[in-house]
Amino acid sequence: MIKVMSKIQLIGSKGLMDEVIKALHELGIVHIESIPRRITLEDTYLKREPVEREKVLLKERLEKILERIKGICMLLPAIEREDILSPILLADINSNAFLHEIDILEKEVRGLQAGRAEFSEEMASIEKYEKILKGIAPLVAKLKGINQFETMGITIDRTKEGVIPLLETEIDRITEGRYQLFIKDIDEDMIGVVITYPKNYDAQVKALISSEAISEIKLPEKYVDMTLFDALKGMVRRREEIPALIDDIDNKLKQLSEKWYKTLEDLMGLLRDTIDELTALAYCAHTRFTFVIVGWIPKDTFNILSSAIVNKFGDRVMVREMEIREDEIDLIPVCIKNPKLLRPFEVFLKVLPPPKYGSVDPTPYLALFFPTFFGLILGDIGYGAILFGLSLYLKERFKANEYIFNLASVFMISSLFAMIFGILFGEFFGDLGERFGILHPIIFDRLKAMRVFLILAIGIGLGHVTLGIMLAIVNYIHRGKGKEALAKASMLILLFSIIIILAILADYLPKEMITPSVLIMIATFIILIIVEGIIGPLEAIKSIGNILSYARIMAIGTASVVLAIVANKLGGLAGNAILGILVAGMIHIINIFLGILSPTIQSLRLHYVEFFSKFYQPGGRRYEPFKKTGK
Repeated sequence: MIKVMSKIQLIGSKGLMDEVIKALHELGIVHIESIPRRITLEDTYLKREPVEREKVLLKERLEKILERIKGICMLLPAIEREDILSPILLADINSNAFLHEIDILEKEVRGLQAGRAEFSEEMASIEKYEKILKGIAPLVAKLKGINQFETMGITIDRTKEGVIPLLETEIDRITEGRYQLFIKDIDEDMIGVVITYPKNYDAQVKALISSEAISEIKLPEKYVDMTLFDALKGMVRRREEIPALIDDIDNKLKQLSEKWYKTLEDLMGLLRDTIDELTALAYCAHTRFTFVIVGWIPKDTFNILSSAIVNKFGDRVMVREMEIREDEIDLIPVCIKNPKLLRPFEVFLKVLPPPKYGSVDPTPYLALFFPTFFGLILGDIGYGAILFGLSLYLKERFKANEYIFNLASVFMISSLFAMIFGILFGEFFGDLGERFGILHPIIFDRLKAMRVFLILAIGIGLGHVTLGIMLAIVNYIHRGKGKEALAKASMLILLFSIIIILAILADYLPKEMITPSVLIMIATFIILIIVEGIIGPLEAIKSIGNILSYARIMAIGTASVVLAIVANKLGGLAGNAILGILVAGMIHIINIFLGILSPTIQSLRLHYVEFFSKFYQPGGRRYEPFKKTGK
């Protein structure tokens, strides 16, 4: 739900401004608002003046130190330590002695990382050339002792091997037939070619190779003066030495990390908090003797703020709740706070702009309908149980990752719905439960009662879209927008009158209802035209399309059942129990993957496109309380 917010103002002696900022930072509940350049406070003229020059310079200095420390941390291996460190003072961080120590650490860490990068690059180069040299070595061995001849090695991509006959024809022409050409497969992507020819043709042959854009084998600079075999020996020896050198660097980095990483993390927290406090000073206004801070807090936390300020500053600082002007309503930051069970579903709202203050938080409705749609589509006990186990593992494995943890929580709840609907549909890995005679449909068989399933899906769509329109009506009434509320109410009545008329024409309802239904449809059509123009009736017709879109629940759910049954039938036709289990298992694995992906995508689409489009009002500002990030 979107919490009710209060606009608050803190007034006190200018000399206490820094202390009040620190107190608010510790408290972490006030969303500080930037005060306009000039304001009036009880007939007293205030202005927002620049922060003192010393504090501006301090902020810039601390930002540079933070960037340096952040860079060092990125180069050190991360470690988990729970050591209780000595308190860190800002004066220590800002001292020349500390900065000198950071200089030494930075040079050492960057030097080690540069060395490691060089060794890794050398290793990759050796592996590449070693493979090529080993491939062409037997060819070059045949040419040993030919002193008056030049030997050239080239590599050709296998997709271009058709160039080899053309290349040989040209070399034959240039050397007047005085050449030898050897070909060897190096790997599945590369062919090695060794050409030997008299030295006086070297310039012409190299010009040919260059013009054809073929890669000549040029050894790294370290091996360029060696013979092919000496270079190969040196590379093999170096390849055996490098891992030990890299391990030595890694051990040194680990030792530095054990000594410094946790300290640097705490330093970054302290620096960020100090920079935030210095930045917040620019949001305040003051006279010669008084400061003013304006911000927003959830209404139910006002007493917490008031008590904290009174306990720390007594009557030297005053906290008061201000009246919110009408032109400020759209500027009020949005604080969404839901019960613990619903909170994981907020992960799906992160991709959307926050809703406007005073509008509807869709999280509770998402928490109800997403698992329901997911369960209706997947609807299998076996698949649901596998998803439950996978979600449970991910929750335990990624406790520290809020995004994955919340997603896993959502799928855990959704898997329970899938198992419940699996019981109602009588499905356990498709018709496997029914084959063993232990499970039968309770409400209906999805494959045999497709019409019933379709009507159920469209009925759910009608209810879902109707709820969205009703939420919009309530939302507009709450915000005092009567015209928009009337338009939505007229759209809802028009929508139902069209559906009733269609039901009468299909002989689902008595024909006596046709006349009043048509009259209601015409009346609401006219009202919509008056209130919203031609867009109003078009929106109502679009809503019918939205409702029909829920047929995808039936279509995708039925497809999942069919694939599960096909897996069981193919497994039964295999003629061998083990082979049958493998065949059926592979198809079931594919179906489980699709059974997680498709219901997720389609359920979210039904919410984002069909449901949210009726009432969701984006454009709000996120509530970002001024709170500490470090320790």
